[in-house]
Amino acid sequence: MRLFTRRQGDGPRTAALVHGASESSTSWRAFADILVEQHDFSVILVDQRGHGRSPRAERYTLELFTRDLVDTLPTGLDLLVGQSLGGRVAAEAVPELMPKRFVGIDPGFAVSWRFGLAMRVMNRIRPLMSRDAIRRSGIRRTGAETIDAQMANWDAWDSSMVPYLATTGRRVEYPPQPPRVPSTLVLAERSVVVSAERAREFARLGWDVRTLADAPHDMHIQMPAQLAALLDDILARG
Repeated sequence: MRLFTRRQGDGPRTAALVHGASESSTSWRAFADILVEQHDFSVILVDQRGHGRSPRAERYTLELFTRDLVDTLPTGLDLLVGQSLGGRVAAEAVPELMPKRFVGIDPGFAVSWRFGLAMRVMNRIRPLMSRDAIRRSGIRRTGAETIDAQMANWDAWDSSMVPYLATTGRRVEYPPQPPRVPSTLVLAERSVVVSAERAREFARLGWDVRTLADAPHDMHIQMPAQLAALLDDILARG
């Protein structure tokens, strides 16, 4: 499937940003602004299948999500960044896309049964949540505009994929292996998708593993400036 994309900036280096489940390309708004305004990137923002302005589908498998990226994005990107589900499928796409660097933001390399259950529960209660309920829940801490954007993303999301993602993420872990390209993992302080043991394995195999203090799973939304600061040495390279 060819995915909907939009571009931001016209810098000499190109980065592609791939969102997680229930989000869309708009979830990268603040982080993309930093890449463009402070680091002179040209940014490609992707809506994955069943999200945002990309088509809904009859099937949602890791293989299809990965194939979509390969069919949509150019090879040889300067930077390929994915968060959660987007981090998992971007990592799977690396051998074909061969970016100069991959960055996984708390990527969905494994899903515990608790996280899978939470996904299912949230999928049931999301349609009932008001803006005030979202604000009180702590899902977003960055004001009414971001909450409105989140609700719009939920409205445009095919949530029928949740049972598949919850089950598959638990059964099919992304295995620790040497990186095909220089690769960085940025983990939430208490990541539920990459355990401390797995993080050490990836580091031993040559991955650059970092943890953002006090960061939640969706740090690119809630802490974009801090995330960019942690990646400054990568983003600043010419």
